[in-house]
Amino acid sequence: MNGIGCLYAVLLVLLSQTVVVQPTARRLHHRRYSRSVESEDPESILDSYVIGVVEFRPEPSDIDVRSRTGQHLDAYADLVRSDNAKVTDIIVFPELTLNTFSDSVFVPDPSTQVVPCENSTRFVLPFLSCLAAEVRKYLVINLSEIFNCKSNSTEVTQPCAPHGFVWYNTDVVFDRNGAVIARYRKSNLLGKSGETDRTTYVPEIVTFETDFGVKFGLITRSDVLLAKPALELVKQGVNDLIMPAMWQAELPFLTSTQVYESWAFTNNVNLIVAGGNHEATGNTGTGVFNGRSGAILSYVTGEPTRRLFPVRIPKTPGVRTANHIPLESSDTETGRLHGKFLEEINIERDFLEQFTTLQINPERYHDRIGQIICNGFFCCEFSVVLTIVPDQDVTHYYRFAVFDGYRSFSKYSSETHVSTCGIIMCRNQSLSSCGLPMNENSNYLAFNEIVISGKFQANGTLAMANSLDDMLHPLSVDQYTFYSSVNYSTNQQDVQLNLVSGSVANLQTFAIYAINHENFEYFNPIEAPPEPSTVSPTIEYAVGEDDTGGSSKTTTASGALQALLLVMLLVSTVRELR
Repeated sequence: MNGIGCLYAVLLVLLSQTVVVQPTARRLHHRRYSRSVESEDPESILDSYVIGVVEFRPEPSDIDVRSRTGQHLDAYADLVRSDNAKVTDIIVFPELTLNTFSDSVFVPDPSTQVVPCENSTRFVLPFLSCLAAEVRKYLVINLSEIFNCKSNSTEVTQPCAPHGFVWYNTDVVFDRNGAVIARYRKSNLLGKSGETDRTTYVPEIVTFETDFGVKFGLITRSDVLLAKPALELVKQGVNDLIMPAMWQAELPFLTSTQVYESWAFTNNVNLIVAGGNHEATGNTGTGVFNGRSGAILSYVTGEPTRRLFPVRIPKTPGVRTANHIPLESSDTETGRLHGKFLEEINIERDFLEQFTTLQINPERYHDRIGQIICNGFFCCEFSVVLTIVPDQDVTHYYRFAVFDGYRSFSKYSSETHVSTCGIIMCRNQSLSSCGLPMNENSNYLAFNEIVISGKFQANGTLAMANSLDDMLHPLSVDQYTFYSSVNYSTNQQDVQLNLVSGSVANLQTFAIYAINHENFEYFNPIEAPPEPSTVSPTIEYAVGEDDTGGSSKTTTASGALQALLLVMLLVSTVRELR
């Protein structure tokens, strides 16, 4: 056989060799599903549960108090009885969206397993108890509780007032029979309108167990920023935490889902949040956050909203098998749901004048910038690669920002030690324009790479990957890597945050945000991602794909070996032709 014949023969052999491979996995951050509950995989159902989280807009506060509470009860009942709620095991309502200080209710001791459901169902607790029993679901309700501190002296948690009563911001849990099985009195108050003025001496550590095999911990809003009870529950091995909230957004680091997702990611727990909704006071943010796998569902809006989201959650945090459960025969979005009228949300601003900042000024259309910046003795190292699109309007700027000091998260708590290394967006070149929402973006600037690193105190420090885009959602967890290496002998941790997904042109915040809880034993090392493989890649030539999810055929061969064979055969052929 001559050289040309050999060439054809070898090529035919190579092309005839096939292997069976699985289709390439797809990223489905905004995929639309259309399936019924019956189509769920039985195994995934056993390893998961379905929760309903509610974003709820309360009635105006200037109407009659009892009438207002009655309207809220009716709206709660409509949501609990809705088609969206049918697939749920447990439903969570937000903070401060039911009753007020003026019509507070008594809550029985959960150890008595009282079922308040009575003939007269227009009272708050009996109504909710009957509702839970009617639909056979667990209900988590936040309400204003009144407590008789004179007749219950053994339970007194603060000095009893002369009139003999105290008030609490309280989470109450009803089981499927309507019994009160858990009661958590919030201990970290923000002092906002509508909150009561009493806390427990020591933060309560409250959990409850369910008939679907999950043990839940209870926290409320600002608890997530402090050590107890939230981090104490994590230390005790509680993997699923429920949090009614009426979150007040603050830029650039503390908007609602921005905090929820970063906290759940760092602790690798399931965090379930039902958010109160009122744009004039900056309140919005509901979602379910599955540890290192990020948000299963995340919702932020400036539109008045009363909505229940059914969400399937893996019982193991960080396992990406959960899906939003739609209504039968309907399309329902899952992932980061973009609400309307975000510009209407009244967002507070951090005290950025206390930060050390430096404006990022690229000198070329494609530029790499490195910088070390210190605030006092605390230093952060930054490295960014960015691209400027010529002939686009310059709509905003960025600054490196570093802070190490104390701030208060709560009217009633002492100041907390915070350390921050970050990149923040500014509307113009003045510092006063930083920490305001991105109201205009021409996409003239995109970050291709970001590396932020710093040395933080180790014991007691919760260091979090903190990010935000122009739709008030954090970046997806597959867009960054985050890890910390703890040196126990020096009580330091090296923390690094990397943008790895490629070009990002809608960034508002990208930062390491660390809260140090003094006198609280807590270490949280996070392993670095594995090193890239050094094995030569295999080239795959796609022949066909099975859209039903089956295997597809591809012809594979080592790229280097094929090239070598082809060169040798071509040389041989040329020699023969001569």
